[in-house]
Amino acid sequence: QQYSFPLPLPSLFLGLPPWTKPLPRSSDGLNLWAGEFEHEVLTVKPGPGSFFQDVALFHKPSKTLLLCDALLAVTPEPPAILTSEPEYTRALLFHARDDPLEVVRDSPEARRKGWRRIVILFNFFIPGAVQADVGLAPLLKLDPAFDFGWGGWQPFSWKESDEIQSFEAYSANGKPTLLPIIQIILNRGVSDGSLWRWVERVQKWEFERVVPAHLDAPLAIGPKDFAEPFDFARNGGNEVRFCDEDVALLREAERGPLAFSVAKTTLGPLTGVPCSLGSDVPRLVSRELGIRWYPK
Repeated sequence: QQYSFPLPLPSLFLGLPPWTKPLPRSSDGLNLWAGEFEHEVLTVKPGPGSFFQDVALFHKPSKTLLLCDALLAVTPEPPAILTSEPEYTRALLFHARDDPLEVVRDSPEARRKGWRRIVILFNFFIPGAVQADVGLAPLLKLDPAFDFGWGGWQPFSWKESDEIQSFEAYSANGKPTLLPIIQIILNRGVSDGSLWRWVERVQKWEFERVVPAHLDAPLAIGPKDFAEPFDFARNGGNEVRFCDEDVALLREAERGPLAFSVAKTTLGPLTGVPCSLGSDVPRLVSRELGIRWYPK
């Protein structure tokens, strides 16, 4: 129904072929996949003029559930694909730097450190374990010859003890969860029941593993564990197990820049567990712009 968010861009802008058309909302009774698959489309209207959709595909022969963005899980070890190709390993080492032009020696610990930071940034954008300099200072340190690329651009200053605490709270030893920005979207599908109806339909399939499109896969979970991250829809709250300092930026975005694309929710803002990340250090700084932003 819509292939881009928050605005529904024309298919031509997205590189989709002219024969592209939406999946039916459900494969139930349609025999679309010759009996090999079943599917259910999740449709949530987070705000005016936009839709968010995901699809669950159940592969019957292997008892495997395939998902895109609706659920994920992560553990400290980077996926094998990231350690099997030199270019991907370089990306892990790039993110393991503590100084802009530091050439990190390859080691299992350095790879885990880079992966940990990628995951935290991917989820929270500017997490509680960093101070982000959005001014000119990081640009003045660029070196085009830097081995790991990007000129060694490093706008983030990390506090290692905080980043470990942040990752452990998010990972919970690989327990399935939701991407925070996805939970912000999905809690707009609670009042009309669309989210929980989708969860209940997916739960009827007898799958033994889940393969999400992001982070760890496959996950050895069945219908009960699959449904648990969506319990907020039944419980009437918007609490998450992550550090509250990590979700602070998203909470502010929900009140501000995202307000044009997401409607009000009855569940309240994302609220995490206080972890004392950041030690009262401003999260966003810029000497040139006079910015010293502290999350609320």
